[in-house]
Amino acid sequence: MKLLSLLIGLLLFSFFAQAQKVTEVDQMPYFSGCAHLKEGSAEKRNASNQKVVEFVQAHLTYPDSAKAAEVEGVVLVKFVIDRQGKVQNPTLLYDIGYGCGEEALRIVRKMPDWEPATRKGQPVAVELEMPIRFEFVDESKLDGYRLVWGDLTSQTVKRKKIKSLLKSPIFVLTDSGEKVDILELRVAVVRHDKIIKEKLSDGKLNKQQKKMLRSARSKSLIELIGTVQQNGKFYYIRNEVLVR
Repeated sequence: MKLLSLLIGLLLFSFFAQAQKVTEVDQMPYFSGCAHLKEGSAEKRNASNQKVVEFVQAHLTYPDSAKAAEVEGVVLVKFVIDRQGKVQNPTLLYDIGYGCGEEALRIVRKMPDWEPATRKGQPVAVELEMPIRFEFVDESKLDGYRLVWGDLTSQTVKRKKIKSLLKSPIFVLTDSGEKVDILELRVAVVRHDKIIKEKLSDGKLNKQQKKMLRSARSKSLIELIGTVQQNGKFYYIRNEVLVR
């Protein structure tokens, strides 16, 4: 069975950077989650590249109109990472239509704050271009996979219930009831379609994630994304819960 999905066109994550108000930078921006790694190291740059690819893959959805028209191709988005690391002014440089451009812009706007670029030790704003490829792939073997959090069965939950769920495991189940190991667990708190907090762990809720969830306010959306590996490929299984 041929299902619809997307691949992110960041093969080498070759951002085309142009500085705003400066002509050169010493360090390009790093995506969220790399602050613990050494500044300027290859390890930190590679980690940043990988995390932004994972973020886009985990959050982007193939538009229904593009599915119906069987549209594939690359959307090119330009945006600024300002001196505070915030994403500003995302615009389309190239669009393939059928809602793909709007979806690419939505996911860029949703990005958490980056570590800003620096020049002579000072943060500076830079302009980046990112290609996002929409493409059909065969994911039939992931039919029925779902992310489970304890006894949670509703898509809305009270804050009191969240505190009790913090003691429960998060795991992925197949349609046959088989458990699949989560390699990486991403937890995010979203308000007004913008990620305000996000933490990663090695597959289980850690202390930082639990603290973040305890402080989630009413009308916040909690995103849980588990990375699993099947047949040598990585897939992202997601669940969303609205805090009442």
